[in-house]
Amino acid sequence: MRHSFISYRVAQVQNVAQVAMEAGNSPRMVFSNYRELVRPADAEKWFGITPGAVEAAKAARESGAAGKIVVLPVVAAA
Repeated sequence: MRHSFISYRVAQVQNVAQVAMEAGNSPRMVFSNYRELVRPADAEKWFGITPGAVEAAKAARESGAAGKIVVLPVVAAA
């Protein structure tokens, strides 16, 4: 989680010094290990993951899957 946060935060704010302070690292360490690993658009998606967004995605997936379920007949074992 720490690596992901730093990588996406650098992409989001484009300020290594700020992210280094937030993460408790030196700017040199952040710059050498986390800079340019992800794109700003990916950072927005990553920070957009919230409980509400997860529930909405789950509901959308379930409603789409409901039409694909084939009910099989129940047969008693002999």
